[in-house]
Amino acid sequence: MTLRNRTMKLTIGKKLMGSFLIIAILLGITSGISFYYLKEIDRLDTDLIERRALILSNAQTMQVEAAKQSSRLRGYLLTKDPEYKNNLQSSNDNLSSLVSKTLTLAHSAEDKERLRKLEEFNIQFKQKYEQLLQMVQNNQNATETLDFYNNVVLPVGRQLEPVADEMASEQQKLMNEGSKQNSETVDTATATVSIISIIALVLAMLIGYFSSRMITKPIVAMERFADKIASGDISIANIQVKNKDEIGALANSFNQMKENLDHLIRQISLSAEHVAASSEELTASAKQTSQASETITSTIQEVVVSAEKQAYSVEECVRAMGEMSAGVQQIAANAQIASSVSMQAAQKALEGNQAIQSAEEQMGFIHTSFNQLADEVKEMGERSGEIGHIIEVISDIAAQTNLLALNAAIEAARAGEQGRGFAVVASEVRKLSEQSTQSAEQITQLITYIQNSIEKTIQAMQSGTEEINEGIRVVQTAGGTFEEIKEFVDHVVNQVHEVSAASQQMSATSEQIVQSCDEISEGSKIVAAGSHNVSAATEEQLASMEEISSSAASLTIMSEELQEQVGKFKVG
Repeated sequence: MTLRNRTMKLTIGKKLMGSFLIIAILLGITSGISFYYLKEIDRLDTDLIERRALILSNAQTMQVEAAKQSSRLRGYLLTKDPEYKNNLQSSNDNLSSLVSKTLTLAHSAEDKERLRKLEEFNIQFKQKYEQLLQMVQNNQNATETLDFYNNVVLPVGRQLEPVADEMASEQQKLMNEGSKQNSETVDTATATVSIISIIALVLAMLIGYFSSRMITKPIVAMERFADKIASGDISIANIQVKNKDEIGALANSFNQMKENLDHLIRQISLSAEHVAASSEELTASAKQTSQASETITSTIQEVVVSAEKQAYSVEECVRAMGEMSAGVQQIAANAQIASSVSMQAAQKALEGNQAIQSAEEQMGFIHTSFNQLADEVKEMGERSGEIGHIIEVISDIAAQTNLLALNAAIEAARAGEQGRGFAVVASEVRKLSEQSTQSAEQITQLITYIQNSIEKTIQAMQSGTEEINEGIRVVQTAGGTFEEIKEFVDHVVNQVHEVSAASQQMSATSEQIVQSCDEISEGSKIVAAGSHNVSAATEEQLASMEEISSSAASLTIMSEELQEQVGKFKVG
């Protein structure tokens, strides 16, 4: 693990995943609260429609059945019509059955207590009116029968109606309270979901803004930095990025690349100067050697004419060869230095190219993270669409409930006076269904607003992706420039090697000339034969001088081209 990786605390992927996790949590909270309130509203509607409305309807029917018992008992006493008796028994049975059914629906202790009293009074009333009917069938005294009705049966019957009235009145009150509670719950749910949705939306937009700015701002700075370097300006200041992620690592790589490139350009410039100086020295040495060769040729021609000048000519030859040998050694040393510097320049160019490749890889990682970010935002939009489908289902349920309430109101209107209480219930249910429909529409509008915000976030991410692609293009351009520098330095290295080989060849030639001069000094007797050897050596030396002059000219041209290429860069 490198130092750069160890100092990287949070990667871009982790930061983006954290941002989307926060947005997902906010969306989950909003959805959870909406689901909770929808379930609560559904529970209250179910309780109001399926339980309380049925209890109220049963209580109102109990009122009617209690009143019918007293009325039918009086009708039978007055007319002795068996139908009144049968209807009386039917009303008593209906009241008892309604009490039993309502007991299974009642939750409060007060309702259960009233139902038990009603059942007890109904049983007592049945026992009393059966005794009364038995007295009538036995043709007992009319006065006794009337007294039994007024003092025994009628007081029990009068106890039924107040209990039934109290039961119906209390259930009507509870229905009104339940309707009010449902309305308050709907208002609370609407306000809560609206506030939570707005807060979640604002936080999501802030997270998206800061996440985008955190990524695009340093990338734009690095793009400008790379443009400057690509144009040849290496004197710019280093990039200052506070990020501790891949972007920070990429910025550090850019800074290191700039420093390496600056050092490389300086080394190449210095090497070019050395090469130019060495080529000048080589040219001067070649001229001196050529002059010495001409002197030797002239001396050889004069040897035949005058042997007296032989010693002087030999001394001149030895001196000239000494100077040439020193020049050759200097050329060889300069060629070694130029070779070493050129190899260093090639190494620096290779390191710069590797830094560019590392920058390209980092830009590729950033591009991949942006693509993952876009996929997550699209998935979040799909989830909000699913919530919209749920709201549509709730709206359909509310519409069906409204239709059922309307049908119930029509049936209650047909029932006349007996269906008035159920008509009131149907009206309340219809109002609740309309309120539920309005709440569902409000939630649908909020979901639509959230989806529009997500679409804007996706557009912002696409813009960031374009900036990243532009950064990749600039880095690739800088990489091409480094590749050209590397090729040029390799060419210089090859030329320097050729100069070194030529210097070695010239050194060998100078040694041969010195040896020839030593042979000349051995004696004047072999001057003639030695002159031919010296002439041949001189011809070889002239050929070598021509090669050295050609190499020196090529080296001078190369050094000028290298200085021209280096001059394109502006260093600090």
